[in-house]
Amino acid sequence: MNARLCVVLILIVSLSVTVSRGQLTERQAKRIEAAVPQKARVVPKKPRCVLIWNTPFMEQSPHKGYSIPQGEYAMRMLGEKTGAFEPVVSDDIAMYLPENIKRFDAILLNNSSGNWIRPTEMDMARFAEHGSDADEVERLLRKSLLDYVSNGGGLVAWHHAIGGNTHWPEFQELIGAGYWGHPWNEEVGIKLDEPNHPLMATFGGKDFRLADEIFQFNDPYSRQRVRVLMSLDTAKSNMTVPWIHRKDGDFALAWVKSHGKGRVFYCAIGHRTEIWWHPQILSFYLDGIQFATGDLPADTTPSSKVK
Repeated sequence: MNARLCVVLILIVSLSVTVSRGQLTERQAKRIEAAVPQKARVVPKKPRCVLIWNTPFMEQSPHKGYSIPQGEYAMRMLGEKTGAFEPVVSDDIAMYLPENIKRFDAILLNNSSGNWIRPTEMDMARFAEHGSDADEVERLLRKSLLDYVSNGGGLVAWHHAIGGNTHWPEFQELIGAGYWGHPWNEEVGIKLDEPNHPLMATFGGKDFRLADEIFQFNDPYSRQRVRVLMSLDTAKSNMTVPWIHRKDGDFALAWVKSHGKGRVFYCAIGHRTEIWWHPQILSFYLDGIQFATGDLPADTTPSSKVK
């Protein structure tokens, strides 16, 4: 990504990045700033430009006000403070047009729920040259995102971003799973499935406990398709909570996968506000972003094929 083009993009979207700005308190901002790593794990191979994507349907988002604004600010600080990437914040789906999306080294889906890939009537007023109706424009945007990743782009998604675009099966396949509810919203045990994996360095090989809203996943999730990095430790968690649907005890919480030439990183952690000033979680996300941009090499061989 050309650094000059990234600056131009920042100027273009600067008037539309206030979607969640007013929902962040000064105290929260200071806690996030204090928790952000001082430096990135690796030096970027070249200047990186990263899109932080907020849902355009913020008013309907279940995470409006208490994790989206904090996540947005944390991701901005990860880039600005460490120099790992230049952040661009937007909720304008024009960013996914082929001529715009190619300018990014990675896209971060900030708890972005809703069928955001589909243009609204207001969007269509701007997209007349790209299609005669919403169906045609949506097909263009879908293809643009899939082509972007398969041709070498990076995608990072956390928490309820996996619940976005539920009308589009290929989107769940791209991320690696479908959302199947959240039986837990309490402290649970988390085990490291891959303690020696490059993206797990911040945890020092140690399992840990964390309070958050914990998801379970259904198809297309499979360890034959993704490299699971961490999961719920069922022996150290409350397994009497209602709405547990999986019978195999496989409650993955973070994974990586390849999509063509591209890299995908997903983590389910990111519901509670205080997650965004948890130093290890922020370090983990920064490593995931650097993996997505291509700066931090990491094996994506599916778990079932790892010897």
